[in-house]
Amino acid sequence: MTPFAKLPWEIAGEIIAAIAIAANVVMVIRYWSQLPATVPMHFNIRGQADLFGPKITIWIGPAIALACYILMSFIAKNMGSWNYPVPINQDNANIQAQIGLEMLIWMKAEMMVMLVFLEWQVIRVALGKSETFNVAAIFAMLGLIIATSIFYLVQALANK
Repeated sequence: MTPFAKLPWEIAGEIIAAIAIAANVVMVIRYWSQLPATVPMHFNIRGQADLFGPKITIWIGPAIALACYILMSFIAKNMGSWNYPVPINQDNANIQAQIGLEMLIWMKAEMMVMLVFLEWQVIRVALGKSETFNVAAIFAMLGLIIATSIFYLVQALANK
């Protein structure tokens, strides 16, 4: 968890991210014995698997999710090295740090949920429960991450 998260919605974001990481790992463990020897590794724009790899590659998704979680948590602890969209001064330093931290917490939660969804989709295709990957849902989740960035950018610019 990010040590600076104090408000209920910040704590909720951290909990969502942590649950998504755990779900990612548990899901792979749960379906490991049912997975075929080769699993999808890449999907085309229509959501069809177009590259396959050995079963062990199913762990790439959880590994990437965990690495992103750790990196984003590390970044949250080093607020002094952040780039802000406005010049930082004595009057706006606290509010800008709070805005930046909230953005990071929610983007981390959104990214972790997206990555667990991706892994779930890969497993469904590997098990033959679905023929395609849900591309529309991925674009919707990416849109949410972009919308979050824009929302907090507007907040930062409004609090110069």
